[in-house]
Amino acid sequence: MARISQETIDRIRHAADILDVISQYVNLKKRGRNYFGLCPFHHERTPSFSVAPEKEIYHCFGCGAGGSVFNFLMEHENLSFVESIQQLGRRYGIEVELTGDSGTKRLFTQLYEIHEMATNLYYKNLFSDRGKAALEYLINRGLSEKTIKTFRVGFAHESWDNLTETVRGEGFSRESIEKSGLFGKGKQGPVDRFRSRIMFPIMNRSNKVIAFGGRAFESDDPAKYMNSPETPLYHKSEVFYGYHKTAPDVRNENSAVLVEGYMDFLQMVQGGIQNVLAVSGTAFTDRHALQIGKITQKVYLMYDGDEAGKKAALRAGYSLLKNSIEALVVNVPENLDPDDWMRKDGVEVVREGISGALPLLKHHLQVTDAKNLPAVERSNFVKEILTEIAEIRDGIIRDDLLQTLANDLKINDQELIRQLKEVASRKRLPTQDEPPSTQTSLFTTVAQKAQVEILTTLVTSFREVKQLVNDHLDLISEPLLNKAASLLLNDNFDSTAAILEQFDDKVERENLTSILMDDKKADDPQSVIQECLITLKSQPIKDKIEQARLKMRELEAAGQDAGDIILEERQLRKQLLSISQNIGTDNQG
Repeated sequence: MARISQETIDRIRHAADILDVISQYVNLKKRGRNYFGLCPFHHERTPSFSVAPEKEIYHCFGCGAGGSVFNFLMEHENLSFVESIQQLGRRYGIEVELTGDSGTKRLFTQLYEIHEMATNLYYKNLFSDRGKAALEYLINRGLSEKTIKTFRVGFAHESWDNLTETVRGEGFSRESIEKSGLFGKGKQGPVDRFRSRIMFPIMNRSNKVIAFGGRAFESDDPAKYMNSPETPLYHKSEVFYGYHKTAPDVRNENSAVLVEGYMDFLQMVQGGIQNVLAVSGTAFTDRHALQIGKITQKVYLMYDGDEAGKKAALRAGYSLLKNSIEALVVNVPENLDPDDWMRKDGVEVVREGISGALPLLKHHLQVTDAKNLPAVERSNFVKEILTEIAEIRDGIIRDDLLQTLANDLKINDQELIRQLKEVASRKRLPTQDEPPSTQTSLFTTVAQKAQVEILTTLVTSFREVKQLVNDHLDLISEPLLNKAASLLLNDNFDSTAAILEQFDDKVERENLTSILMDDKKADDPQSVIQECLITLKSQPIKDKIEQARLKMRELEAAGQDAGDIILEERQLRKQLLSISQNIGTDNQG
């Protein structure tokens, strides 16, 4: 049977914008966090079909259809799972090889474990005597201990084997060590890749560490910053630093402030600008644009104020426009980066700078002083701009840019359109077609509802409740819910959509989708889990108490001694009272 590696599946799922794909078939309108439209799988007049871009899933509240972007194509196009992956792979330029084996999931589990172990080690190093100078450096750069701890910043010693010795004997395969990107090859075996560097863990959307950025510290290494290489977990052109923390703020603000560096990001967040993302010290790509487009359609580019930063901002801006995302450029003072600017002038001045950001083309025309260029230079400049505009598929955005160009440079509209047609004539996109419907069953008993609530809380507050749920996983007795919780807890999968893809049964997948669409985040998730666990532990005892009472009545009616049953019932009541305390104690342990 044809197999595709988990790495390829994850890459394509993250690259494929589920909103973009489903919009080819369904007219969707935003309502809150999600998008709604008429379901393509059953006839309806009121929209009940919903797409959740952040979770990368869809669900119809009418017929129950639901799943990941792959499931949508499978049902709508009558494709197999492999065919749906191949189709999206072609669309997003990712090669799909029919390989892979059962060891892939084990590899991913070990890679996550190695990265978590490394994060803990580097963090511990920073707060040790040997990390004192690095910690002082960060604090002198204006970072608080709270910010450092929140983002788990750490320090790699000037040592070839600090991490190597930490992972030795932990049962990791040679493949996992080699593919983690955290080790190099020494004469005697693996050696630490990162040495004498301040370490910034890069997390995926599920809060799992997948890579690191390392800043040279007290070292003559010419590379000021060094990132993890590409690995099965980490594809730098698809990842933002800080996404796991700030994506909700980006969504709430309906805009993102995009910076280049780790320190830029941390200073912005610490200063109170929460809707910020960083490109992890790498160039912005169309794949970055696809990812950011899932949570906002407006980006403020706050790149370094030097020449290189200005050019990088322009490249990123046109990439955003090509993906139908509004791009504005913040005028960072000459030769300052956002980190310096925040520390020098304070958050209010930075906020004013964001408010005064110019639309990309206006900014481009201003920084090049295009109006005053000699005729030949101006003509070449216009051709460069038209080359960018020609790749923009959205006609409204394209026309708006042409109008701005014509008005600001006093160029005839028809001449611009003629030149654009000359430049254009190259690219096109694929198309697609349509089928059926289903029915779902819901969990209705008190115990089932408690198990559903445990699962939804695990999804929305994973880090806070992971250990508590793991300690009581056996109480989740519904096979569907237990399997979903187990998959989440085992660290094999980094998104809600990835969990759904493990359920081949259509009804199971659709029931689970309806549960995972729940966005409600509890104020105190640990208390919610504890209450649910109390319900699950209490229910069997309550049933036994009820049976004991019935038995007592039978014995009393028959004139027989019910003393033993009364004692049993008292013992059961004591058990009931102790459950809450035991769960709280378990959690503390």
